[in-house]
Amino acid sequence: MALPFFELATASLILFVLSHIIKNYASPLSKIPNAGFGAAFSRLIWAFPREYSGTLTLELPKLHDKLGPLIRIGPNEVSFYSRETYETVHKVGSRDPKEHAKRRRIMAQLFSRSKVPNIEKLISSHVERLVNKLQHEVLHINLCTAARALEADIMSEFSFGTSIRAIDCWASGKQLAMVEKNDEMATWMPMVCHAMTPYLTNFPLLCTLWEQLEQHLFHLTGFRTQYTKGLAEFKQWCRRSWQSVLSADPEGITGDLGSPNLIETLCNAGLPAETALSEASENLGPGTDTTSGTLAHILWALAHNPAYQDALYRDLEAVNFSSDMTTLEGVARLQACVKEGIRWAATAAAMLPRIVPPGGIELHGKFIPEGTILTSSPIWYLHDKTAYPDPELYDPFRWLTEDAKDLSQDSLRDRFYIPFSRGANICLGAHFAYLELYISISQIVRNFRLKPSNPTQVVKHEEWNLVPLPKRREWVAAVPVDNLGVITHPRHRRATSTEVIS
Repeated sequence: MALPFFELATASLILFVLSHIIKNYASPLSKIPNAGFGAAFSRLIWAFPREYSGTLTLELPKLHDKLGPLIRIGPNEVSFYSRETYETVHKVGSRDPKEHAKRRRIMAQLFSRSKVPNIEKLISSHVERLVNKLQHEVLHINLCTAARALEADIMSEFSFGTSIRAIDCWASGKQLAMVEKNDEMATWMPMVCHAMTPYLTNFPLLCTLWEQLEQHLFHLTGFRTQYTKGLAEFKQWCRRSWQSVLSADPEGITGDLGSPNLIETLCNAGLPAETALSEASENLGPGTDTTSGTLAHILWALAHNPAYQDALYRDLEAVNFSSDMTTLEGVARLQACVKEGIRWAATAAAMLPRIVPPGGIELHGKFIPEGTILTSSPIWYLHDKTAYPDPELYDPFRWLTEDAKDLSQDSLRDRFYIPFSRGANICLGAHFAYLELYISISQIVRNFRLKPSNPTQVVKHEEWNLVPLPKRREWVAAVPVDNLGVITHPRHRRATSTEVIS
């Protein structure tokens, strides 16, 4: 007599669970502490809920303090927190080293330290546009949205040769228009899009089916969700801009401001046009989210420190408020301000997975078999308590000599300063990001005194008010929970009214 369907299903489920339990206990990874209940059985039980809520990279460092440098967060996934291990893991390159090296050589035409000054004019022009929007009034502004609009215009101009005019939309009090349509750029979109990332990584087939269902629904009814509509409009804008670049003079590789742009550089290097479009589109999200978040945090901290603002103003005045990168790097207060901001804000929160190569590897006395995913976030090292005492307090004097005339020497501090990761996969945009921050901060300090519109509780210090890190959630990038609001007071013009730009 055949067994009923329910009994067969129950037996199959029991066998499935037992086989996974046996497999997990037999694995060499069973000797590594689990992050929590069910972590070794499925990453959907422990890791996924925390990825969705934006707390995974916030919780793991605390668990590492309790459980050690290695923690199992999935059946085949191990989180590590060790500076030495980070160096070891990131010595390994990509799966296709030849293609990886080819892409890096092409990108170096734009991103290398010697080439980045070529985009100084591009960056300065958009910073000037933002300053002009703020110049005539005393304004209450949300630094997160203002910085995002600025960075969106810079990155779109750099990527496509034309900007999306996000600053104009922001200044008029509207939603960020095309910035809102980008995957992760608008005021409220990070909460939606970053929260979608766990679905995309854990349920790729489900997401594909959902997109196809939405597409069929759109063809039948004309209805789209706001997310899908926004993404479609952003893709259309990218394609129009891409076509405009391709139809321009093929001899030039410059945008509207005479600066290089990514699409033409990639096409001139021999990459297919569609590949160039994909690279340029993907370039917008990371560059905008992380740099804009860092800029907003730095300006927020400066707003609580008027004396430092004025001292920085005098230092910048001494170099005629230059926008030259080498000159700005020589202003110690500015460099300390930026380095501490990158460390403190730690906006590039994503964990960076690497796959253990054939033969496996031994780490911290534990054997890690080949094929295992090893992952860690570079921002954990920026908040390491040994390298940076009181890491959640913003203090540029970590980097300065007593007279604030030069950067101090601290090998431990510098060893843990890895905001752009390490090894073969180090972020190519590091110099670009530094130049954006140097120019943006120098020109804003040149033109305005900033005061917090909603001051936080600071730790008063002889030289500096130590500012605590605002509450946040962390997905691909860190997203502040609270509004980082400031009041801008023009230094050289008498204000006639007070206005609010959100």
